[in-house]
Amino acid sequence: MKTIAAISTSPGVGGIGIVRMSGENVFEILEKIFKPLGNNEIKPYTLKYGHIIEPKTGKIIDEVLVSYFCAPKSYTKENMCEINSHGSSVVMRKILELCLENGAVMAEPRRIY
Repeated sequence: MKTIAAISTSPGVGGIGIVRMSGENVFEILEKIFKPLGNNEIKPYTLKYGHIIEPKTGKIIDEVLVSYFCAPKSYTKENMCEINSHGSSVVMRKILELCLENGAVMAEPRRIY
């Protein structure tokens, strides 16, 4: 099963933006791009404060809150995380880009028949 990622907030002006990832490798991808302040342990159904970083350079992209959800008790029934960042579309696109560069694929629209 592939790991998918997408910007979860609607376009427009807002203070907070959310990038969501779902799938088998969520936590491995997150380990590469998220540096929590304090303990690195992933605890389901909690929020962690830290920074999204560019893995190659260590450059901080944004300060974020990340929520963790473990299968099967998530919206998608898979491992999942939500990265709550500042609402800038530039920041959200960069976070999504980092997710994709590190193993996720772009989520496709859900088809309703």
